[in-house]
Amino acid sequence: MSIKDTESIKIGVALRVCRAALGINQTELAGLIGISKVTLARVETLESSLRSDALMKAIKVFRERGLELDTMSSDGINLKISFAALGFALDKLEDNANRRPDRKAKQVDETK
Repeated sequence: MSIKDTESIKIGVALRVCRAALGINQTELAGLIGISKVTLARVETLESSLRSDALMKAIKVFRERGLELDTMSSDGINLKISFAALGFALDKLEDNANRRPDRKAKQVDETK
C-alpha cells in the first residue's frame, strides 16, 4: 500500500468517524465544508480524494464542535472527543426532526 493510499484511507475513515461522533449526516457535513454530498461520499468510500482546502475546512468544523483530529500520526488517526462534542451529538441524536419518519418518537400530549 502506498503512502498516498494510506493518507486517503485515513482521511476517508476520519471523516466518517467524526460525522458519526457528531451525529451529522453526509449532506450536513458537505454543506459545512462547501462540497457536494456526492463528493463527500466518494471520499469516504475511497473513490476520490479530498482537496486540501476542503480538508482544512472539515478539520475546522470538527474543532469548532469539540473534536480534535490528527491524521498526520504515523500510527493511525488520533481523535479526541470533548464533552462539548458529546453534548452536540446528544442534541442532534435527540432531535426528533432528524429522525426518519418511521423512527420518530411519539409526541406525548401532556395537557391531558
